[in-house]
Amino acid sequence: MNKKPGFCTTTYRFRLYCDNMQLLRETKLMYNRVLKFYYDVIRKEPAIWNVPKLQMMRELELLTIGSRGESSDDTKYPFPFEKVPLYFRRAAINDAIRLQGSFRSGEDSGTKEALNFDASPIYYKGMYKEFTSTSINLKLYNGAKWIWQHCEIDTCGRTMPEADRIMSPIIVLEKDRAMLHIPVKQDVDDVRPAKERLANKEKLCAIYCPNSDTLAAMVIVDAEGNFIKSKFIGGGDELAHRKQTLLDRIEKNRKSMGYGKGAKEEWIESHGSIPADDNKAIREKIHHITDNAAHKASKEIIDFCIENEVSIIVAPNYIQSMNFNTVGYVPSSSYDWIGRRIISYVKYKSFAAGIVTATASTKDIASCCYKCGGKLKKYNKNHKPGINFYGGKNFICPNDHKGNSYFNSAMNVAKNFLSTMSK
Repeated sequence: MNKKPGFCTTTYRFRLYCDNMQLLRETKLMYNRVLKFYYDVIRKEPAIWNVPKLQMMRELELLTIGSRGESSDDTKYPFPFEKVPLYFRRAAINDAIRLQGSFRSGEDSGTKEALNFDASPIYYKGMYKEFTSTSINLKLYNGAKWIWQHCEIDTCGRTMPEADRIMSPIIVLEKDRAMLHIPVKQDVDDVRPAKERLANKEKLCAIYCPNSDTLAAMVIVDAEGNFIKSKFIGGGDELAHRKQTLLDRIEKNRKSMGYGKGAKEEWIESHGSIPADDNKAIREKIHHITDNAAHKASKEIIDFCIENEVSIIVAPNYIQSMNFNTVGYVPSSSYDWIGRRIISYVKYKSFAAGIVTATASTKDIASCCYKCGGKLKKYNKNHKPGINFYGGKNFICPNDHKGNSYFNSAMNVAKNFLSTMSK
């Protein structure tokens, strides 16, 4: 097996403490002004998009600041901001090119073009200095001039990566706090595509997320689809209970604050105003516990694959947003169905581990027998099998094949993937 080494980028999130938060806000505002200026120039000069990126950057600088690095009367689009640092301006140009490229790639599918931006400033070398595990000096804009500002860093318990692995930091403002996002370059043992790995007869692991007490069902098969090993990740009932407890608190708060049947009208009559409905902290907690469960499940999937020398992970290809009101086996709540999040985390974690993640068609994965393709009847213990019983943990097909329905779905994911690859 000839592995092909490569690299990936992982982002570390550190807390950033600045004595004057207004400096960070002014800097972000200036960054977006420069970004929008160059974005508009690109829109006005569509021909510039036909040259390589480095040449595109050079052309944009010539159009806006001329060959001498400053705007003049003969500059086609004079740069309207004074004394903007070179690397700050170039970071904004790069971001403008990226955003224009993103719009162009999605234009055919109806993507709307952004006219205003809220991008986070990217800091190239020259815009920061004395970067350590506890502090960093940043060049910030105070509304009139650029100054150096000393800021403290809280690594939140993580080890600061080696200096030669650190890429350009990003300042991200989150409500009343600031974060320093640090992209870190990491080596990857193997970046070969799935097709090449299959040709080498390597094992794959198919996953299925049923949104029950089982958060994920995994099956390992060989390159021909023969079953080798399986594992189920539980904890769904406990997570659902924790979320429901918080949802009950939200409902209780809504009623106490005037929402609910007749309560809102009574509140307005007695207080003369519309009642507040502030359950933001509880909703954020629901998001955090769901996110934490998804991270844990995805890590368990990766560890299982590493332990069993799996080189390909296959997940259902949920390309469209799910309508929770029409899918019978998923509760109709925007807080439910953790599956998509687990799959998302598996994708980036697997690549860092040298495992490639591919997707397979969702066609009939939950409704047909993986052995014969017959339509399933599902049931739970001591219940009669039914063709429309979506949540049953067990299945039986017309050819008397029986078993766990989650295992069956995971095997169908593997089957669909291998069928597509063989074509």
